Amino acid sequence: MGALKTLFPGVLTIGAYTSFAPVVWAENGTARGKDIHFLRAFAQAEGLDVDVRFFEFDRIWERPLQKQVDIAAGGIAPSPRRRASGLAWTSPYHTVQRSLVVRKEDSAQLQTMADFGGRVIAVTRGSTADLDAQRRKPDTAQIVYFDRQENAVEDLFAGRIDAFGTGDICSYHVVAQHANRLAVSDVHETDTPEHFAFAMEETSDLLAPLNTFIQKNSERYPTVPPTCEWSDYQI
Repeated sequence: MGALKTLFPGVLTIGAYTSFAPVVWAENGTARGKDIHFLRAFAQAEGLDVDVRFFEFDRIWERPLQKQVDIAAGGIAPSPRRRASGLAWTSPYHTVQRSLVVRKEDSAQLQTMADFGGRVIAVTRGSTADLDAQRRKPDTAQIVYFDRQENAVEDLFAGRIDAFGTGDICSYHVVAQHANRLAVSDVHETDTPEHFAFAMEETSDLLAPLNTFIQKNSERYPTVPPTCEWSDYQI
C-alpha cells in the first residue's frame, strides 16, 4: 500500500479530457465522471492521493510517455494507430458502441449514417467518432470539430450542426438531460469491438495492480455514479 512508484511520490497523476460526460468531464475545474471515480477508488486502495490534469483529447494517450502524467484516462480505445513505443494499455474496463446525437424532430429521417448526405456532423478531433464518421459518411456530409459536449449540444439546438458523434454511454447520458429535444441515432459496433482502456508507460508500477483492480470491478463500471463510495469496489 502506497509503495507504488509514481511520477510524484504518493500521488497518482491522471491526464483527462474535459468533455466526455459521464465518462470524464470538468465541473468548475474539478474532475468528474466514471473514469475519475474508478481511478480514485484504485488510488485510495493503493494509498495514493490523486491529481487530475486536463488536456485536449487528441494524443492524450501519449502524455504518460512525456512524463506529464502517470495515466491517461477519458474513454480511450487502444486502437492500432494509438500504439507507441514504450506505451502500455491496461485490460479493457468497458465496451462502447458508436452513435450520433440528433434533434428529436429529425430522428425519424436520420436513423443511420447513410441518411446524412448534405448534413453536418460534429466530432471530437482524433476520437474514434472522428475516424468512424470519416470512414462511413456520405461524400456530401461535412465533418466539423468541437471541444466540449455542451458546445455541440448548443450548436445542435441552433441548427449549426445536424448531429454529433460520440460513444453510446455518452449519447444516452446527453439525451437523458434533454429528453424532449434530442435522440440517439445510428448506434452500431465498430468492425473491431471498441473497448476503453487506460494508457501508461509499459514500465509503470501501476500496470499490474490496476489490471487486477479492473478484473475485479469492470462489471460495476457501467452503473457506477460519481457519488458512490470507493468501498463499493472489490479491492
